Amino acid sequence: MRIVDIATAAQLAVLLEVSAPKPGNVNCLRDFEDTRYEHFLASAAAFGPVAREAAQRGYRAARGKLSMGKVGIGWLIRRAVCEARVWHSGGNTILGEAMLLIPLCAGAGHVLGSGGGVEPDSLRRSTLSVVKAATYRDTLELYRGIKVASPRLQSAERLDVFDRRSLEEIEERRITFYQVMEMSKEDSIAGELVHGYPISFELGYPVLLKAYGCTRDIRRATLECFLHILAKVPDSLIVKKAGRSAAEEVSERVRTVLKTGVNEQALEELDRYLRSRGNLLNPGTTADLVAASLFVALTSGLKI
Repeated sequence: MRIVDIATAAQLAVLLEVSAPKPGNVNCLRDFEDTRYEHFLASAAAFGPVAREAAQRGYRAARGKLSMGKVGIGWLIRRAVCEARVWHSGGNTILGEAMLLIPLCAGAGHVLGSGGGVEPDSLRRSTLSVVKAATYRDTLELYRGIKVASPRLQSAERLDVFDRRSLEEIEERRITFYQVMEMSKEDSIAGELVHGYPISFELGYPVLLKAYGCTRDIRRATLECFLHILAKVPDSLIVKKAGRSAAEEVSERVRTVLKTGVNEQALEELDRYLRSRGNLLNPGTTADLVAASLFVALTSGLKI
């Protein structure tokens, strides 16, 4: 594997995630009123150079040419958000995936720089090392990226992204990226970053491999990954928008679909339900976790 392959895997993960007909999400068949499928395609195109930079920085850190604390995952996440906005006006389409994929790209680059092959265990260890080494400067950059991405998003409750005093506190107390993720670890993305991506590596990735091995259909496998994650993990974005009880109800409905059979009618009914309140029940965080799971599979040798 080469640095360029890591970036390609990241781009392909974003493209495959949004192209699968996942209920409640923007996908190749359905748009939201203000965000369309092509907006996500634009984000994926813009994400490639940022993903490659992350991999290169991880590689250089492993070679002793850059300290781990200067890999700059916060800046790279902000850059991914800003680059996407150059190409479309469809709102936030990349922040969650960038938060998960940038550290993974840096981790994969670090594995290569260490002379090893990129496989799940080494990728997971190196990615967690990258996250733990990130500094308060990464926290500041992350907050700036969140602010660019959408005024509807928030970060750690105590450190409000839209309160100037929060940035002052982060700088004064030098609150690291890892520490601020710990404050928000009930959010699934923050939990992945703090705990070494348990959902992506232990749930999403195995489901993807099994489903693809059975069907040889990557869209079907991606859909299965999405359903299994959503069935087990209430979606954090739904929690933020509609409350925990709504998110748990969605997960219960998905469990029923998995139990009774994943067929076209069941998926259509689930999709109608998830779209019945605008995009309040959009499982957007689950989509981000699917992208991370796809990246793990692709860097581990999956060929579509």
